[in-house]
This record gives sequence, structure tokens and C-alpha cells, in this order.
Amino acid sequence: MLALSHYSNILTFPASSKIARTLGSKVQDDWKQDQAELASGTPSHAIILSEVDKKHAGLKHTSINDLFHQEGSLTGNTFRTYFTVVKVEGPTAELVQSYNKTTKKASSAKGTKGGDLIWRVSLLVKDASTAANSNKYRINVNSHEGLGAEFFGKAANLHSDAAALKRVQQQVDNLTKFNTYVDAVVEKRGGQYLIKDTKLRA
Repeated sequence: MLALSHYSNILTFPASSKIARTLGSKVQDDWKQDQAELASGTPSHAIILSEVDKKHAGLKHTSINDLFHQEGSLTGNTFRTYFTVVKVEGPTAELVQSYNKTTKKASSAKGTKGGDLIWRVSLLVKDASTAANSNKYRINVNSHEGLGAEFFGKAANLHSDAAALKRVQQQVDNLTKFNTYVDAVVEKRGGQYLIKDTKLRA
């Protein structure tokens, strides 16, 4: 979406868009201003919280409606989509779990020492194409197979690492704020959409 205020000659659009690459150095990143807005109760303008890997910069956006209701018309298994997070399911401390490679099962990291810590997060999302219905759509951050490991940053035991828990709670709060959005690349595996090659900016 392009937005031009009647009193300004400043045009605002996502830094990852094709036109931003065309204009090059004339495009300035307003992330510091966005961070200040995030610190307030409700951001006064739309803020994109994430960035996708440069290798996906040319990938067109696919709506949530198309991902979940028009699957037959889609080709491939990697898509770029744009959404707002309605809810991050579960307690924040349980977003990182302990993964057993032998049994291929994940369990609470509470009280565990060592082992593989993985992100296991379920995001309930919406976008403009699904605004008219009451459905919420699940997109996952599951890092045990290598996808999504960088989305929230390095996984830590959130039951024992207070600093990490505080950081992740802030990310969750930002994700669920009004007027914040996620630009993400997702891969379809086993009937689910998993985030990959995408990271939160804060």
C-alpha cells in the first residue's frame, strides 16, 4: 500500500518492496521512528515488524485467503505473505521447547539441562483478504527442521533465562499490537505453513 499525506511530499512504503530497490539511496529506513511508536500504547502508523531474506525479495505476496482457501491454484511450496497477528498461542515461557532428536518429540524445557532448544510457536493471523470472515489462520514457527530459527532470534530456555523471557515477551507484545504487521516467507510442510528465512527486526 502506498500512502501520501496531503501536506507532505513523503511517500511511505515497505523497504523490501521492488520500488525501494529501484530508488536505491533515496529510500530511508524509518525503523528508529517505528521503534519509538512501538514503545507507545498504540502505533499511529502501520509498522512492519519483520524482514525477509534478500533471496526472496522478488517473491510476490500471496494473500492468506489464497494460501488457505485457493490452494489448488497455487504452485510450489514457498510463498511470501503479509499478515497481522491476532494471538500468539500459549504461555510465552513455553514458546521454546526441548526437542529429542531420537524420539522426534518436543516437550517443555522447564527443568531441563542441555538438549536441543527449539522454537515451537503458533501464530493466529488475519489479513485484508480475510477481514470479512471470523476465521483465524494458523502459521507456525517450528525450528526443529531448520525453518524459522532466526524469526525470534536464538532459542533460550525461557523458564530459566529471565532476560530472554523479557525479550521474547516484548516481541509477542509487539506482534499483537494494533497497526503492526509481519512480512514473512512461509513453506508448506505436512499441510501446515511454517515461517522461514524471516526475522523480526526487534
